Amino acid sequence: MKKKRERRFPYWFSAIVLLGVILCLFGVKKGWVPLKKPFASPMSVTAVPPFGTESRHDAESISLQNNFREVAAFRFLDEVCLKSWEQKIFKGSTRFEVLKESGLNFLRSRSKDACCGLFMKSKQTPAPNLYLSWKWRVLDFPKKKSPQVLSNRAEDDFGARVYVIFEATNLFHSDVLEYIWDESLPVGTTADSPYSDRIKLLVVRSGKGGADGEGWCAEIRNPLSDYEKLFGKKPKNPIGIVALMSDSDNTQSSASADFADIIFKAKETA
Repeated sequence: MKKKRERRFPYWFSAIVLLGVILCLFGVKKGWVPLKKPFASPMSVTAVPPFGTESRHDAESISLQNNFREVAAFRFLDEVCLKSWEQKIFKGSTRFEVLKESGLNFLRSRSKDACCGLFMKSKQTPAPNLYLSWKWRVLDFPKKKSPQVLSNRAEDDFGARVYVIFEATNLFHSDVLEYIWDESLPVGTTADSPYSDRIKLLVVRSGKGGADGEGWCAEIRNPLSDYEKLFGKKPKNPIGIVALMSDSDNTQSSASADFADIIFKAKETA
């Protein structure tokens, strides 16, 4: 009997099948868009100062809260909250736990030579007044030999990432914004995934931590604005997924980060 030939997909396809089976997207390592490991491999990066100016530190971000109305909020109040998130394991095992410190409940992600992410379905329509805010801090950055390269397959690990996925009916047409906290690259540094230009990397935080004494930083991004700047066009698809990751498998080192208060919010007009 003739053995059935196994069908093989192009490697970059590994970036659009997002995290298991979710809204027809299956997993993509570190890029969350077409089946195994996604992007990396050295390539040129570009510093875009305007991007950096949109991330706000805690004090300024908090002062803006009255101007916003919550649309969808994902807070880590206890371990039960984790059941609402789905997990995609690419390699090894990342430890996720809910902790509380100084009155703030948060998710801690600890990775040792591992790559595993959490994702949440949340359908949102990109709009000029729709923002995504979150708090995070990196406790341990992966050890890299070429820290000056953003998109590098051999060292495609970061202390913390937040993904915003514009979900398309056709898997190949899904686009991804990947917000990164890097140890040394300047805020505003951008790069494409070497496997798919549908995945855009953007450094929104750099360095060891925040100025609040505990390392926390608050971000607020407008996905529509970032999409238009990075893709050079308007999105055709809604936001369908938000994902979090702290990974260290390519560098075979360790990484650890905390995440809190992942919130979609609409800016109120006067």
